[in-house]
Amino acid sequence: MSMLGISGANVSLHIIEFPSGRFGYVGSIPTGICEQVPADRAAILGQRAFSDPETGCSMMWTFPNFETVEGAIAHAKDRGHSPMWKNEAQ
Repeated sequence: MSMLGISGANVSLHIIEFPSGRFGYVGSIPTGICEQVPADRAAILGQRAFSDPETGCSMMWTFPNFETVEGAIAHAKDRGHSPMWKNEAQ
């Protein structure tokens, strides 16, 4: 598992319900469940951007959010992760 450049880390991926009513991940979020996109100004200034080794472009990770907790669980499981929901493994 790769987590922002850390390989082989044991992480605990938690799902929460945001105030908007959507669901997403918190904690150590593995990059395997994120999407790599061109960095915006805030990511560059906030030092969350990195250089893509293939293109040299500034990139950042975006974290998905879902309409249902089941969608968040399925997304993580499809990518080989066992998320936690309300402190219970899913």
